[in-house]
Amino acid sequence: MKKNIEKILASAGLIIALVLIIILVVTAFGGIEQSEFDNQLVKGLIITLGVLYLLLGISSLIMLFMSSDAVREITLRSEQGGSCKVTLGVIRKLVKETFYGIEGVKTGKVTLIVNEYGVKLKVAVRVTDRDVFETETLLRSLLVDNFRGALGFKFHAIEFKIVSLQAKYKPDREKVKEEVAEIVADHTANYAALSGMVERSAADGAEAPEAENTAPAAPVKETADDAPAELPETVAETPAEDAEEGYAPAPVEETAEVEETEDAGYDEEEKSTEDEAAAEDEDAESEK
Repeated sequence: MKKNIEKILASAGLIIALVLIIILVVTAFGGIEQSEFDNQLVKGLIITLGVLYLLLGISSLIMLFMSSDAVREITLRSEQGGSCKVTLGVIRKLVKETFYGIEGVKTGKVTLIVNEYGVKLKVAVRVTDRDVFETETLLRSLLVDNFRGALGFKFHAIEFKIVSLQAKYKPDREKVKEEVAEIVADHTANYAALSGMVERSAADGAEAPEAENTAPAAPVKETADDAPAELPETVAETPAEDAEEGYAPAPVEETAEVEETEDAGYDEEEKSTEDEAAAEDEDAESEK
């Protein structure tokens, strides 16, 4: 059906386009003068053709971009000797027969969609005084069994669209109210405890600065860096204190004299060594 509509729209658009092109070409070569376009009938015809061509073009684009997966027939088997196909009408009839006699279920639109995975069956149903999960499981199982037995065919997927629902399940309002009351009570207790903690924290934070401001300042001890003028007196008094305790530091001048004596002893030893070496040289020359 969709392909036929596309063919009709494309053919009508092509005819109108040819008519407009012919009028334009004839006018360009002088076959139709400008004064003839002042006629109201000619203007109306050209405007009508233009509007029709615009509508046909928009319709063609809509049909082109619409989903083309829906089909009106499917192939059950295809062999070398031939193939077997079934139409959408047969599929719809089998679906209605499958659901016939089930209370609270009415069949709606049935659609076949072909994609790269296989054929998908879409069924719209109305459910009354039944639960969705139970109903969907029952209908799916019945369809699979019926199509396997009647056609020897299995759909890739079966999709149900619930267009109307009156559920059988009714909530227990009293039980739900009790659960809600317990949740609210727990939430209120937790909120009150949290609010108390926040208030205590705020009070502690407000009292802390006052305690810091009223606390007396700690005394600052003086260090050696703060009183550099007293250092010479301390150094001067140190030898006296050591003398009182029995410690006598060696004077610097005596140390210098000891160092000079040691240097003189080393010089005398070097001179004696040189004298002995000169005497041995003289003995050696006399023997020669």
